[in-house]
Amino acid sequence: MIMKSKTFLFTTLLIGMLAGFSAIKVDVCHNVNNNPHTINIALPAAVAHLIQHEGDSLGTCEDAQKDDEVLENK
Repeated sequence: MIMKSKTFLFTTLLIGMLAGFSAIKVDVCHNVNNNPHTINIALPAAVAHLIQHEGDSLGTCEDAQKDDEVLENK
């Protein structure tokens, strides 16, 4: 019988969790060259977009526009 190492078990668990998170999709307002548009992408991709693109925000672009209007009116 082959014994599984803790590292192998941890890696397998981590891959399973990432696969599960990939099934969760979220809306991101993707703003490239001042051209915002809503994209629906997997959670790990959303995290990458928010890190890599300064103008991106979580939620639809309509939600982001409403938030901006509220801040302007304060």
